[in-house]
Amino acid sequence: MVRTRVNLSLIESITERKASYKKRQKGYLKKAQELSTLCDVETVTVVYSPYHDEPKVFPNHDAVINTFTKFRELSELEQSKNRVTLEDFIEKRIKKLGGSTVEGEEAVQGEGVHKKDV
Repeated sequence: MVRTRVNLSLIESITERKASYKKRQKGYLKKAQELSTLCDVETVTVVYSPYHDEPKVFPNHDAVINTFTKFRELSELEQSKNRVTLEDFIEKRIKKLGGSTVEGEEAVQGEGVHKKDV
């Protein structure tokens, strides 16, 4: 059975949107649990929704508080060591596709992909 490509646009029907949200949230939380189990990493998620008064947290409230507290206690350098700005990401992507920024832009545009699409 082949999956069809999903059109990423707002679902107009409120009931369909709510149903889709519920299914996707369940899948997202399952993936977070799998990541935690398979890779032995500390994983927490907080999902705010217009459909619930309280945010949905995984695995539980205490674990989320402890993880955010640990993160806040890290130095600024340790907190930001894996952060990437949009500009950095685009530059790395262009270089990966074909050289320096100027040459990369021409190479990307020559492939039918425009800079705004990268």
